[in-house]
Amino acid sequence: MPHICRIHQHSVTGGTPVYTELSSADPALQESHKLSMDGSLGLIQDSVKVSRVLWQLCDEWDLDPRHSESDSVESILAQLGNASAPIGDSSSIDRAYHRKSPSAGSSQRMKILSELLVTEVTYVDTLKNVVGVYLNPMREAKVLSESELREIFSNIEIILAFHNDHFLPAITYAISKPDMAIGGVFLHHSAHLKLYSMYTNNHETSVKTLSSVSSRRSVGGFIQNARHDVTQIGQVGLDGHLLTPIQRLPRYRMLLTDLLSNTPTDHPDHETLYEATKELNRTIHDVNEKKRIYENRLRLQRIQEKVAGSSAIPLVVPHRTFKLMANFRLQIFSEPTRNSKGNLRVRRIGLGTVYRFFLFNDLIMQCTFIMNKDLRLNRVYKLDTRVAPAEVTCDNELRIVSSEGILYLRGDQAEIRRWARVINSRLE
Repeated sequence: MPHICRIHQHSVTGGTPVYTELSSADPALQESHKLSMDGSLGLIQDSVKVSRVLWQLCDEWDLDPRHSESDSVESILAQLGNASAPIGDSSSIDRAYHRKSPSAGSSQRMKILSELLVTEVTYVDTLKNVVGVYLNPMREAKVLSESELREIFSNIEIILAFHNDHFLPAITYAISKPDMAIGGVFLHHSAHLKLYSMYTNNHETSVKTLSSVSSRRSVGGFIQNARHDVTQIGQVGLDGHLLTPIQRLPRYRMLLTDLLSNTPTDHPDHETLYEATKELNRTIHDVNEKKRIYENRLRLQRIQEKVAGSSAIPLVVPHRTFKLMANFRLQIFSEPTRNSKGNLRVRRIGLGTVYRFFLFNDLIMQCTFIMNKDLRLNRVYKLDTRVAPAEVTCDNELRIVSSEGILYLRGDQAEIRRWARVINSRLE
């Protein structure tokens, strides 16, 4: 049955629409269709050619050293290597400093100071239980090696000694005085609170090691017996007790901020308490920042161990941070060349190979897949010629400018856009 094309016309006499049916077998109509299709294909082919020429010109511009932004990129990376992240918002401390609470006075201060003292006593008891019920008996029974004990308990013995022998007595003594000035205690011991940096950095390792060794019958049985034999342990397991030191510094900050807001401005401890609260906030920031740096370094080391040949870069340097990882198809690679006259030319190479890409704040690592799901370093692209070197093309490809050339990557569209966004904000 021939296809029918309906052509709309208006009647000359009545104005009522009339549809004239024409068969597609009509030679004139077929020729018209053919010309229309040829014209459309011609326009598409022309637009593809124009697009290729435009991207070729863009590649030549971006690969020309005269248009490089390397000085700006180098300056920003140097700042990242030397400077730490900004301290978190301390506006709550400033508000507490200027706030004049209606209930500020000896009774409200006493309530907060009592909470500080009671929680400190409970905290020291918890540390004593961890050391006395678990760590020391495990060491004596040799159910775990010394290295495994260090991985699980970190420097908890040192933390216990500080709190039991110095911090708790100092807090008790200060609260026993008429003015109950606690700010000086925290200022005096602020350096010792940095002990928590090592413990915080190790906590992830502690959780993994404890989970691993608990599967051994001897270790799992020892932990269960210790928990049941000693009533003061309560319902909280060893993993819960090991989390308690992680929560202690934020608890101090909450108590001091609350105490500051309930301390009259003419109180002898007001200014010292304000300085102590700010110093504690800086300490918490430093602990968190060191943890971030430590975790980033571990991640870089793991990537370097997984990717054969990556040790030649090397990956672990102070300014470098890991950002993203994904699999993309490398559609085209444009690399700079020179003709016989020394003029810059761009050679575009079609590839179509799938690689694993690792994004860092200063480079991209391209890896090939080898046996046993391992990876081998294929090529490194330095992101040092553009502050914002990524864009998504009209073909939904990720275009990345590097000093070695320009990559056109194809993959999941959400991931493409995510990479473009993170690449362009990597130096912030």
